[in-house]
Amino acid sequence: MPKERNTPASTEQPLVGELERIGPDGRDAIVVGVEAPGFDELSVREKSFLYLMSRAAIAGNGIAFQQGHRDANDIVRLLEASFAHAGGLDAPVRDALHEYLKLVWIHHGQYHHHTHAKFAPPRLTPAMLAAAASHAVSRGAALQLRAGESVEAVLARLHRSIFDLEHEPVQTNQSAGVDIVATSAVNYYDPGVTKADVDALPEWRERLNVRFALRDGRVAPEVYRIGGVFDRELDTISHFLRLAIPHAANDEQRAAIRSLLVFYATGDERHFRDHMMHWLKSDARVDYLNGFIENYLDPRGVIAQFEANASFRAGGGAIEKIAENAPYFEAKMPWPDAFKRTDVSRPVATIVNVVVETGDAGPVSPAAYNLPNYNDIRRDHGSKNVILHNIENTRAEGLEQAVVHEFFLPEYRDAVLALSHSLTRPLKVYLHEIIGHGSGRPDPSLGSMDPRARLGRVYSALEEARADLVALYHIGDPKLAEIGAYDASMRDLVVETAFVSYLQGWMSRMDRVEGIEVREAHDRGHHAILMWLVRGGELGRNYGVEVISMDGDYFVRVNDTDRAREGVGELLSRLQVIKSTGDADAAHRIFDEFGTRLDPAWKANIVARRERLKLPKLKAFVFPHLTPVFRGNDIVDVRLAYDEDLTAQQIRFRRLESLRSLTDD
Repeated sequence: MPKERNTPASTEQPLVGELERIGPDGRDAIVVGVEAPGFDELSVREKSFLYLMSRAAIAGNGIAFQQGHRDANDIVRLLEASFAHAGGLDAPVRDALHEYLKLVWIHHGQYHHHTHAKFAPPRLTPAMLAAAASHAVSRGAALQLRAGESVEAVLARLHRSIFDLEHEPVQTNQSAGVDIVATSAVNYYDPGVTKADVDALPEWRERLNVRFALRDGRVAPEVYRIGGVFDRELDTISHFLRLAIPHAANDEQRAAIRSLLVFYATGDERHFRDHMMHWLKSDARVDYLNGFIENYLDPRGVIAQFEANASFRAGGGAIEKIAENAPYFEAKMPWPDAFKRTDVSRPVATIVNVVVETGDAGPVSPAAYNLPNYNDIRRDHGSKNVILHNIENTRAEGLEQAVVHEFFLPEYRDAVLALSHSLTRPLKVYLHEIIGHGSGRPDPSLGSMDPRARLGRVYSALEEARADLVALYHIGDPKLAEIGAYDASMRDLVVETAFVSYLQGWMSRMDRVEGIEVREAHDRGHHAILMWLVRGGELGRNYGVEVISMDGDYFVRVNDTDRAREGVGELLSRLQVIKSTGDADAAHRIFDEFGTRLDPAWKANIVARRERLKLPKLKAFVFPHLTPVFRGNDIVDVRLAYDEDLTAQQIRFRRLESLRSLTDD
């Protein structure tokens, strides 16, 4: 009988919870190790599927660097090669190199994941990088990133992209009054391509999986496909997708993977639509994402970022009851009946534990997602809502208490600490994803046109704000008490805590915005809601919300939750009508007025308070390490271990991303 072989991965002390903080005073990022309880209860077939889909996810991780900026992939390769040969290098140089490398891994390049603003190395200087590169070459490193290019030429070519914050400062620019394509550094467009150039190509401008190159003065669309852009990565992903098909949970999941394979082979987006349709219907215990999905990096809101994950179901409870009542919540929306769905079927709603996330999904992870993004599929077939349980429940000890005691008024602190993590935040996430994103319908006058195409640069912010508003609007609905989400006697406290934690929670994170212009879609949604309620909307009404100063610090106070809910309802109705009718001028006006600019005094105060407490701006995750166990050539088990920090995991991902072997060897 063939001998079992595996690569055991274990440590005496599991690397979970807070692992490290990065940057001066640990403020740039906190790194947290994720647990995945319940994995051992899965069958061998399910574990094998998760392992193979994790390898498909890892194979695509490098795409995110290439999409983020034309130099990002060369920057990370230079840093990785220098770090791999850093033995004997002066400790301050090695530490500064390692620090910047970790930030580049987390953000997939030199632009912040949330703000889209460029960041420079905290401590690494040009002289330090040159010393590290020279040292690495002396120890056998190959740093010639292009044929015939010397190390000195590499450093000179990448210098401005690494160190000069004035050079291409914004990855995704959606500001009013500028050419949003020409002023964005994202690598969906070659330098010199303008929005007018893209608009002049109607057969290409709405494509999800294309970049626009400049060849001999002419714009040339290039498709993401095998044989085209990302050829090697998509071919390797496809290898693991094919291996995963026999382990899939059901026919719909197998059909989804096959459609994805055709999409990667041809670049024809019709097959990705087919993939998402089958994925939506594949209600399986083990699941995945893989593809070009979210549109946050594209200034036009069309081209999608690569992301992937592998997950397994972790529970049900309130999320399933909310899904069952989706028709009830739709009927009670505050917008006109003409834009309400009348054929609401029960959405797919699951709570999962992820075992890996790559690309746009990790190491910085969402709390949940609602897909497909195609509005006609949502309208006609519904959506799948996935809550990432182990991401939501992975916390750093003491961090939550420090934030609440610093940023919330004394009268709110006990309730926020008691209810926010365990009740109000999960309910807001469930309502946002299950009810919010799947709600509403377009006006028939739009025909087959997706509202995304009409609303352009503000669509993503509008959609995230709309889903948040749905959650705030419904969180006090009697139906939630009826289904057991909370006791009816708690209703007023739950509503107040939900509003306060949402509004003050956003204010307490304003330090992550570079300058005072809010760029990231979720952040613009948060800010639009806060400022709408504080200013009283477009007519200056009293919505019972104010920002007050106490001992020189700023706080949100909710004086009247009924008025606050009224303000939420009015903005929600306004945004739904805008989305349904494709009113781009109204959308731009609202978000340019309410969602784009921070109050400089608020921002400065938040920064000072967070700096004093040394609070990190961002959370990044390290995922479990899956290792297959073989008998002969067959996988007979998959073991899960928590034995990697961020560096070990990212180095392993880089080693595996182009390999087709089923082991880590």
